[in-house]
Amino acid sequence: MLHFDMSMAILLLLGLSFHLSVLAQPSAVAPPNSWKVSDMQRTIDMDNGSSILPILDHRIMSYKTYFGFYTKDGNSFVLSIVIFGLQAPVIWSANPDIPVYRDAILNFTREGDLLLSDNNGAMVWSTTTKSKSVAGMSLDVSGNLVIFNQDNSSAWQSFDHPTDTLVMGQSLCTGMNLSVMTSNTEWPSHRVYLSVQWNGLLYTFQFAFYTKLFEANTGSSCSYFRNGSFGFPQKIFSLPFARSLQYMRLEPDGHLRLYEMQGVGQDSLMVLDVLSTEMKFCDYPMACGNYGVCSKGQCSCPSFSNFKFQNERLPSDGCVPLSIPSCNQAQNQQLIQVNNVSYFSNSVFLLLASSTSEIVCKQSCLTSCNCRALIFQKNVYGSDGGYCLLLSDGMVILFADDSSNRFLAFVKVQVWKKYKKNEEPLFDVIPGIPKRFSFHELEVATDHFSVKLGGGGFGSVFKGKVGRQTIAVKRLEGLDQGMEEFLAEVKTIGRIHHFNLIRLVGFCAEKSHKLLVYEYLSNGSLDKWIFPKSTVFSLSWKTRRDIILGIARGLSYLHEECEQKIAHLDIKPQNILLDGKFSAKVSDFGLSKMINREQSKVMTRMRGTRGYLAPEWLGSKITEKADIYSFGIVMIEIICGRENLDESQPEESIHLISLLQEKARFGQLSDLVDGSSNDMRLHMQEVVEAMKLAMWCLQVDSSRRPLMSTIAKVLEGVMNMEEIPDCTLVPSFESNNTVGSGSSYIPSESHLSGPR
Repeated sequence: MLHFDMSMAILLLLGLSFHLSVLAQPSAVAPPNSWKVSDMQRTIDMDNGSSILPILDHRIMSYKTYFGFYTKDGNSFVLSIVIFGLQAPVIWSANPDIPVYRDAILNFTREGDLLLSDNNGAMVWSTTTKSKSVAGMSLDVSGNLVIFNQDNSSAWQSFDHPTDTLVMGQSLCTGMNLSVMTSNTEWPSHRVYLSVQWNGLLYTFQFAFYTKLFEANTGSSCSYFRNGSFGFPQKIFSLPFARSLQYMRLEPDGHLRLYEMQGVGQDSLMVLDVLSTEMKFCDYPMACGNYGVCSKGQCSCPSFSNFKFQNERLPSDGCVPLSIPSCNQAQNQQLIQVNNVSYFSNSVFLLLASSTSEIVCKQSCLTSCNCRALIFQKNVYGSDGGYCLLLSDGMVILFADDSSNRFLAFVKVQVWKKYKKNEEPLFDVIPGIPKRFSFHELEVATDHFSVKLGGGGFGSVFKGKVGRQTIAVKRLEGLDQGMEEFLAEVKTIGRIHHFNLIRLVGFCAEKSHKLLVYEYLSNGSLDKWIFPKSTVFSLSWKTRRDIILGIARGLSYLHEECEQKIAHLDIKPQNILLDGKFSAKVSDFGLSKMINREQSKVMTRMRGTRGYLAPEWLGSKITEKADIYSFGIVMIEIICGRENLDESQPEESIHLISLLQEKARFGQLSDLVDGSSNDMRLHMQEVVEAMKLAMWCLQVDSSRRPLMSTIAKVLEGVMNMEEIPDCTLVPSFESNNTVGSGSSYIPSESHLSGPR
């Protein structure tokens, strides 16, 4: 049987290096036969909440493949091949963009055609194998659906019609496309794909006319997915050798990723970003989404004064304007320049741009209702002429970092009424500025400041309610900044948007009254959960880890994704608030400092809290790395369940970081883990790794501390810490009044491996 021989070839590719728990003959069915969705009784529930109504199945090794009607919602169905597991990866689909419903029927006709019809009897999909002497169909060991004829050779197979996935042993040949299934984005399927050309492998992003050729003198019409490689004889992408079944998928972000099955009850493991040797993060057209700016592997918006992230948790989803230009108010529109960017692909720009002057280019965009942005490339000879590309609603608006000064980029924004200099500005009508309250409104909202939530050196916080929204009102006291500086801070903090930063609802600046109005978070500040007065309740390791990751993401946004770097300068558990689901949000920006991206350091008076101050405060030259030191302190406190400076402890244990240094030297870090939590003990290996990560943040030499984005990636599992060769810690610096105990953990020069 030719189709079964190809299945067995998969085992040969793997070198038979793992145990085969079951080696069954492929399940098969002969025509005529039919399956109506509503009549199918057997249902296989997947671990990700989806399910499949199986027609054929096949078990080999430690996993099982199914062919049948796959559904995520129990209502709409796609004829698919699925590997059972935590992710339930779909490796092939017949009708991915045209789901059918419960009255749909799959017919295996007497003439040998496999035909899917909807409830009206209209054909949705067919193998077109009529009159090919079909004897039956089977699902083989590799997840290949084969319709075979009476000679036991293949009349049709799913391997010849890939969707977004290739299974090891499968080939991508001329005439086939590996297409992105982009159900979660605005771009429909099949517009981003890989295909085989006579001169190599072609990556295509159809919306922007973008292509990238991985050139090769192929001598072959197919690119082969073998154990250890993918490509042609003359152009090979090296892959890790397989220990189990591998599959590669072209995913919604445009990356081709290699996965390996880990067995029943385990998630499949992503082992390689296949094209990473040829394409960097910003080379992918969809890296940062619509209106996104891609720079050095990070996504940002053209201007946070006029844009915000579409999804604060996923900057790669792109940006949206705070005020969308309206064709009915064209007179209130203007173009805002975005510095140091160009269109994401220079070759695409040259293909689509037209020759004109800068003035005409701008005017064309302003007078065109559909124009949303423009890119203008100056003429290299210094004349007024150049090349103009108008980006409309029907196109993708993708920016790339470019400091050549040859490109000018402008985005169209809606502008509101301007006020005369002698008028008091109405901040609540400027896009992106939070609401301005009167002092009387906040008195009423807080019932005359009767319910106090907490307080600190800069004032007290009260609970209140505006309409149906519960709020927290901070009444500032003893703040030595004037009205102008206060409002400047409100405008800056009010315009930053991130899930892990407290949301500023509004403010009051009326005579001597200065108040900040925040969203109310029901679980209060972190300190009461990690320094509890009672040991009745203890946070699980997963909750603590999620809190740590949330803080890291919030600080990464402040440091690396805002128009100006923002150093918080008072990171401590009291300034980390928790919502009802224990999601962490960084709060209290009263001491924050703006740092221009051109500045390496900033001079400032000492600010912060004893026990959390970085050693460099002694010199008063500060960068955002001071936050990273404070983050390291908080991270250790979360893990250990105690304060860094605890006078109630024996003298040798008062300073937690000094104790950490000692325990690290003797390999006894587990001794410091919160003893009130059994769950922490169950995850001790992971907890100790997190402690080592925290020590990396605590280095006295601030230049050796990692970026917060790096810390977040390690916590997310997309970057990996290498083996630590030495646990020597730099001696601590102490000062009774200013700087708390500090220590330094010095990793190897290359402490991180790349993405995995």
